[in-house]
Amino acid sequence: MEEAFGKRKLFATIITSLLFSLVLTILSVFDRKAGESGLEIIMIPIFAAFIAAGILVCFGLITSAVIEYIICKIGMNYSISVPMYIVFHGAMGLLIGRLIFGFWGLYTYTGGLSALVFAAFDMWLLFRVKKGEGKSEEIEKIYLWAILTVIVVTLSLFLFIQFF
Repeated sequence: MEEAFGKRKLFATIITSLLFSLVLTILSVFDRKAGESGLEIIMIPIFAAFIAAGILVCFGLITSAVIEYIICKIGMNYSISVPMYIVFHGAMGLLIGRLIFGFWGLYTYTGGLSALVFAAFDMWLLFRVKKGEGKSEEIEKIYLWAILTVIVVTLSLFLFIQFF
């Protein structure tokens, strides 16, 4: 599992934080009160991406490295180790969310979901690297599509709030 370790983790962190910010943006539209200007819709993805990336870097990368090290030391085959890797990430995401927020709430479950998404992207990248498909041009396209998706959804929601 050690192939392209740092690149996989960094890519999974960026994509997960962008996805997390997109989800928070959409949820904030539903929690909006009448009379607000809608400018907060534009700022939420930026702040949420920074917060999610910070938490993922501080807690997620260390946890992911430890989980990957343990699974590699045990020496399981991929049919067992990949599901265990993803489940362990989800469990640790819930635990870390519980420790940070102190209660079982929406943010705790969001931490578990973010950890699952991180692990899924990480394993997807691992298998792409093993097949020899993970070229830098493809990764740039994925980054571009992720960033453009966040921008388009954010601006669409902003315009929706302004005119409706």
